Amino acid sequence: MLVCQAEGLQNRYSDLIQTDRVATDGGLTAAGWEQANLLAQWLQGHERIDAIYCAPLLRSRLTAQRLGQALNLPVTVYEGLPGRIPAGVPLPESWDPLNRSILQQMDVDVDPASPYAVYLRQLVQALDEIVLENYGKTFILVVSGNGVASAVRHFCGAHSTPVAVCHTGITEFRRLDGAWYLMYVNRREHLPAPPLTQPGVRVNVTMAAAPDDHAADLAAVGRTYARLSPSEVELRDLKDLERLQRIRHLLKFAQLRPEMAVLDVGTGAGQLALMVAEEGAKEVVGVDVSPVMLEVAEYMRLRSGLPDASRVSFRLAPAHAMPFRDERFDAVITRLLLHHSHRPQDLVAEVTRLLMHGGVYVLADLLSADDPVKRATLNAIEEKRNPSHVAARSADQYRKLVVGAGLIIETEQTVTFEREFEDWLNEMQVEPAVRTMTREMIEAGLETDAAGISARRRGDKLVFEQRMFYLRARKP
Repeated sequence: MLVCQAEGLQNRYSDLIQTDRVATDGGLTAAGWEQANLLAQWLQGHERIDAIYCAPLLRSRLTAQRLGQALNLPVTVYEGLPGRIPAGVPLPESWDPLNRSILQQMDVDVDPASPYAVYLRQLVQALDEIVLENYGKTFILVVSGNGVASAVRHFCGAHSTPVAVCHTGITEFRRLDGAWYLMYVNRREHLPAPPLTQPGVRVNVTMAAAPDDHAADLAAVGRTYARLSPSEVELRDLKDLERLQRIRHLLKFAQLRPEMAVLDVGTGAGQLALMVAEEGAKEVVGVDVSPVMLEVAEYMRLRSGLPDASRVSFRLAPAHAMPFRDERFDAVITRLLLHHSHRPQDLVAEVTRLLMHGGVYVLADLLSADDPVKRATLNAIEEKRNPSHVAARSADQYRKLVVGAGLIIETEQTVTFEREFEDWLNEMQVEPAVRTMTREMIEAGLETDAAGISARRRGDKLVFEQRMFYLRARKP
């Protein structure tokens, strides 16, 4: 089964990001993550797969990894598979219609040293090797659309036929009675209509078989962040110096040593992951459940043009069930993540599983007042701004979560950032009616500090204090 890789950043932004990495090694867009997720769910119910292979391109690897996560199969990156046909290289005008070997046709029709001939020879050789390794099995091979189309032409001996291939479209060949049969090309019943690439159409990402609380949390996050405009998020993050200062403040507290493998859970737009790489981490993996935010994160990574950005990658996965082996990372960071969860203990338990012994966990999240009434008021205000918000917790609640997971607390800190009300709402692109309602809720408690945020007027602006709790723990 040949699967075309999901939509990548180069499909949408190649004219905006002037770096070589866009064309050769960019990640997936929000639509691409949605396509990969839908295909993974469809395969679970429709096919029995024995193995998964992919080309080295990042878009191919991310698509294959999502499939492997759903099917509980490892992914083999086959280095011999080519990526895409070099830009500007035309197909030969005519091919020998006889079903001879591809090398014979190259000798007749094209210069064997041409880029296209080299690409085709490399593709067919890799296909031969993979088929021999998996003879009698059903396996998936994730490649570019060029790879799928070229393989179809080769198998069918129809080398002058244009072949249309859609992102995550499936093409199947079977070996029967000593001959190859083309079963179908570009199968895409797993994709909804209208297609994902139509502007304004979004599909919420949910993870199959999630417990009820996690499923509800994931659905809420999916709805909330799917409504955001990637371009506005990117523009916001490029200009928001205060946000960058808050992240730097956290990294100063975290004291992560260089050469660590670091996991950033709930990476959002990826700024923290990129800054961790800049500080010397040997590898940073950012995980999020929102395809929109992953698209922004990958766009920012590519646009940065920094050498450190090559050590950063992003994955789609829920925080309670991440697709990594035990003790995979030297450090794990969760910044503004736990307040989205009804079962934060499961998220911290997953963090503990992924940490190596002696590894560091850094927690940074919204801090509420100890007074339960003020805490409830704060949570009601936060939920208006961000419907996926569940609860800001007290310092003692965070401590119990960490200790309950078997981690040893080394240091902690309570920090306060002054926030301007309109800027705070702009981060979530809040609609006018909700803005008015949220402002009224805060202003109603100005005299009594009903939410415990010291809200006050400063000229024509409304400002308040956002308190956060930092904690650094170690896995014994």
